Amino acid sequence: MAGTPKKPRLKIRPATQSDLARILPLIEAYYAFDSIDFDTLVIRPALSRLLREKSLGRCWVVDAGGSLAGYTILTYNYDLEFGGTEGIITEFFIAPNYRREGLGASMIAAVRDFCRSARIGTIELQVSRGNRRARAFYQALGFAASDRIVMSTDVNSEKYSRFPLPCKGRGSGG
Repeated sequence: MAGTPKKPRLKIRPATQSDLARILPLIEAYYAFDSIDFDTLVIRPALSRLLREKSLGRCWVVDAGGSLAGYTILTYNYDLEFGGTEGIITEFFIAPNYRREGLGASMIAAVRDFCRSARIGTIELQVSRGNRRARAFYQALGFAASDRIVMSTDVNSEKYSRFPLPCKGRGSGG
């Protein structure tokens, strides 16, 4: 039939250092979608380090033959509440023309399988409050909203670097 071109076979696989240049445009697209500043001078070396040093986490890609259709990054946190190491999905992106084909659920399944084999019992992720579609997707896969909110600070910011020090001779209880 001379109609629609056949889509390439898609494969979810661990990313390698040779994928770095092909992952960067996906990261840039994800950051644009989520209104995150993208600085290739920061992102490229950080991604390269993650791909080299397995103790930091893992990255998976959706390989569409000559291009990549998506990626996800799982990093590690050590938390007593969860009995030690927990996984944190810090980035998750499927290119728009590949969405709604089950790739996202398959990607989460690959991350879950890895975590089970690595004896990581909990996976956390962040999603924007206003992104209802993503929240519904994650809830359908078993993620639940926490009553906690994420707070962060830029440790290099001069604005909050000069907090008053506690008085000498007083205990931490006041």
